[in-house]
Amino acid sequence: MLKVPTYVAESPIGGLGLFAGRDIEPGELIWEYHPKTVWILTEEEVASFPSRLKESICTYSYLYEGKWFFCVDNSRFMNHSDDSNTLEDKTGVSGSSNPMGRDRAVRKILAGEELTCNYKQFDQNWNEKLPPQ
Repeated sequence: MLKVPTYVAESPIGGLGLFAGRDIEPGELIWEYHPKTVWILTEEEVASFPSRLKESICTYSYLYEGKWFFCVDNSRFMNHSDDSNTLEDKTGVSGSSNPMGRDRAVRKILAGEELTCNYKQFDQNWNEKLPPQ
């Protein structure tokens, strides 16, 4: 669940992106896992969906240990950067079946700046989402 004001707009990285609605301080909590805002789906469930929904789930979800994690808030529009301005913080998160914890700002993020994360740190499907290097 997003903890700071944000908005979705066209991204210079590609497609749509998530942007800061105000300045965000280093270390500030940006997103935190909440079970009501993340659908956790099995491969079988995703395979049973109509093609348009399946495509959306595969585009905007993160694959971890055979499960798809689909954020129903606008955090699903956060794009990848190898030099992301957020960092995952798993403090207090137990169990390997849930890779999600919290995301914090790694530096000051200015209002209007795109929020990014590093897919390689948590999405086992990152190489299918990112263009070849």
